[in-house]
Amino acid sequence: MIDSKTVQARTFGMSDADFIAWVQKAHAFDVAGSPGQTRNIIPAEWNYYGGMESTIDHSASPETEASVIGVQTERDHLHSEVSPNIPSTAVIGSTLNYSGNITDVNSEGSPPATQFFIHSLTLRDSSTTFLSGKASKGACQWLNFYRNVNLTADGGAGGYVYHVVRKSDPGTSIQLPGFEDPRIIGVICRYYLYRRAGGASTNEAIEKLYEQQKNNPAILEIVGTFAPLFANEKIVTGPVARLLVSNITNVPAPAHTNNNGNNGFIALAPAVLQRNGNTISADFSGTFPDYFQTKSGSNPKYDFGPVTLIVSNVTDSARIGPVDYADTDSGDRRGWIFDFDIASNTAAQRILQDPEAKFSLHHTQYGTVLAETDYYFVSNQQGIYAEQNGPGDSFLNQGIYEPATISVYHRGRELSPAECPPITVWQYRSVPIESPGDVEAIATNFKPGQPLRIDTSQPGNFLFTFSIDDAANPILTGFPPKSYNTFMGPPYITNAPSISLRILPNDEDFSRYYVDPNAAAPVGNDQLTFDVVYQMVLRTYYLLYPIMNLVFPLNSESDVARNAQAILRLTDPKQWMSSGYMPRTRDMSASRRTLLQAWCRKVLAGSPAV
Repeated sequence: MIDSKTVQARTFGMSDADFIAWVQKAHAFDVAGSPGQTRNIIPAEWNYYGGMESTIDHSASPETEASVIGVQTERDHLHSEVSPNIPSTAVIGSTLNYSGNITDVNSEGSPPATQFFIHSLTLRDSSTTFLSGKASKGACQWLNFYRNVNLTADGGAGGYVYHVVRKSDPGTSIQLPGFEDPRIIGVICRYYLYRRAGGASTNEAIEKLYEQQKNNPAILEIVGTFAPLFANEKIVTGPVARLLVSNITNVPAPAHTNNNGNNGFIALAPAVLQRNGNTISADFSGTFPDYFQTKSGSNPKYDFGPVTLIVSNVTDSARIGPVDYADTDSGDRRGWIFDFDIASNTAAQRILQDPEAKFSLHHTQYGTVLAETDYYFVSNQQGIYAEQNGPGDSFLNQGIYEPATISVYHRGRELSPAECPPITVWQYRSVPIESPGDVEAIATNFKPGQPLRIDTSQPGNFLFTFSIDDAANPILTGFPPKSYNTFMGPPYITNAPSISLRILPNDEDFSRYYVDPNAAAPVGNDQLTFDVVYQMVLRTYYLLYPIMNLVFPLNSESDVARNAQAILRLTDPKQWMSSGYMPRTRDMSASRRTLLQAWCRKVLAGSPAV
């Protein structure tokens, strides 16, 4: 319903009133690729009156509320109950609360880079607040449509998100036992979201909600951890070290189940390993699929048989240990971090002396189900914004402009620019979603830490991915695929590195509407009428995001004028990371924001705008 390139609603020639009525009712649409077939679809889809809010569902039963169920103090020391002799266990049983917003970088809805803003996060029990404050913006990665072997579409998917809360952030309080260490500068909030459910799902039920102008929220399960953020950590959007992926679907789903798999087979999602002395730590939070039991409503792990972590080089291999992934309760309590002690594993110690030794996960029957990539690309800029005709090497990310860079890891070690082989930067134009662009190389001999430079002359959405210029080392066979639509499916969307960019449109000169076009804060002149502001800026939000109209209607000149001061405050770029920033979609370009604000200043200055 939106053209992301121009940030304009697609009304197909309808009046505003006709369009609003039309998008809330089911209509027959042609099925793409199936001539003569139609399907009844509500153009506004499932949550037209949603406000993009995200919070903990306190209406759920007590056993499903978000609370701390385990604390791990060191390898093999996992605690499930409060112990007076172990101070860090005091947080067990404390309750997580947060409020925030969710918005895609691309308004047309194509993943990746759904953004998660947490404006208020607390962890407390009846007497102590262990953590409170705001968090950095998170962006979903490793989007896995094989997360569940008995659910389809979004219900069978999952995604991995990282936030950080720093001690230095205003209003932050961190009282987690052990986090007073001066080397710890904050908290990493890491979680996995999966099994979308809840809300009305049939067209008839959704239409009834829309008749009452009610929203239709979805519910997701969440499993996560709080971990220390150390001062020497540079990448704060995900784990670093050794990446293990599967590019083939070689794990069979159970008979008579319904999932997003390919001919009844699925693939495991990525895992990341680190070695710290004699300990191998593996993050399997998103790796192993669930098995939703329709009759019982339970959602345990799908047990497809024993798997073993091994390390190998060209001449030998050694067993590190089994991964007890089928014990869902224990996995949840440990945050799906598994530690392996190799102090007495002489074979593993010997093989790991080889700097090219690799890790993999093996199944007796299905073979290798995860294998270490040669190169692991990571970035702190996963979902970013630029302005049309603006700088091509500085992007809006965490409320400020910064370069977009990548780091590269090989066998768990970060490579310097001198050590890293040449990198190719690939670009896809990702809108319009029904006809995106094919892949093209925009840079060769790219290096870690080098700022990404792009052409900002055209607005729209773009996705960037990266490969090492060595035919023996691509992350995926045939990588990158020619088609963006292919990249949006497994295994690419799950395993491949990516940065999503939105270039906001500044394709019209509005200077004729300002008393002084060169003023830092221009004021509208007589030509800047409300109709101009409505057509150029407000109409898209009035038509597509009606939750705002329940506060005051954006098509009403008198109502918008009465709220001019609030609009100036809430559209201030300094508010970009806050819950109050408008629009929540964060797709109002600089020129359109200036136009809206100039009209508001004209109203506040007393000009006859109403």
